[in-house]
Amino acid sequence: MLIDFYHLKKSKVSYLIHGIRVSKISLRLIYLGIAGFIHALLPFIFLETVSSGVKKINHEISKF
Repeated sequence: MLIDFYHLKKSKVSYLIHGIRVSKISLRLIYLGIAGFIHALLPFIFLETVSSGVKKINHEISKF
């Protein structure tokens, strides 16, 4: 579902905490996207940055 007006209630988290948490994850994903693009052009750098970063984020999100 794209719109869920009760998402914060279901998550049992405040608007501010939710915003901070999602903003941090979003910034990390942007960084990983840039690292992945650089790795695509120069495959000898950022060898495991993207895969390990995505795994870390997945682990953190599964705790929510």
